[in-house]
Amino acid sequence: MRARASGLLLPAVGFTLWSIAFVAIYASLSFGCAFGWDAIDLAGVVSLQRAQLSLLFLLAIASAAATAWGLRPSARSEAHDPPYHFLWTVGYAAALAALASTIATFAPVLALTSCA
Repeated sequence: MRARASGLLLPAVGFTLWSIAFVAIYASLSFGCAFGWDAIDLAGVVSLQRAQLSLLFLLAIASAAATAWGLRPSARSEAHDPPYHFLWTVGYAAALAALASTIATFAPVLALTSCA
């Protein structure tokens, strides 16, 4: 079985999701600061701004983890074909790197001041 052209996209999937999460979190931060969501308390010390950023952070982690899980070479039968196996392996490694990057890049939204 020959490797399909769509297999060439596998290495980019994880970091494409990372970039979507980056834009979503950055946009939410900007809108929240512009509309004063950091001053709206939901539950004591948790503001509307912190709640939305935390939710987006958790969604980003969940999507990155699901992507890495789905790209495991053992998860698909076509991943065992020699030309396609390399793409699945690289895609899986890149998805794991994107998961680590998601955690490292977006974790500060849980603790740092959002609007100055």
